[in-house]
Amino acid sequence: MKRPKLKKASKRMTCHKRYKIQKKVREHHRKLRKEAKKRGHKKSRKDLGVPNSAPFKEALLREAELRKQRLEELKQQQKLDRQKEQEKKRKLDTNSDVEPSNVELVKECNAKNKAKAGKQNPKKLYCQELKKVS
Repeated sequence: MKRPKLKKASKRMTCHKRYKIQKKVREHHRKLRKEAKKRGHKKSRKDLGVPNSAPFKEALLREAELRKQRLEELKQQQKLDRQKEQEKKRKLDTNSDVEPSNVELVKECNAKNKAKAGKQNPKKLYCQELKKVS
């Protein structure tokens, strides 16, 4: 519904149109559910492992166990590496925290210089203090 003398139309919608859209959405969802029921879902088969009749069963099981252990060791190593990197970053952050203390000293010196300059001009000092408060 475009309002006269305006470039953009309003976002208002008639109730008839809104309900029609809701109805279409409901029908669409119903249709999707119905198709999903028809298709059905297959269960994935469970891995039963190595059958007893297989030759070299013990060797296969040992290899699988070794693979699992290697994966675990690899994950542990990666975890340790990540922790070391985080510690390095933390150390860098603490080093950067030392620098702001030097900056604070410089700010204090600047404040003292301003105070000296303010003694010469009390009106200026008053305005600065007023700005700080508000």
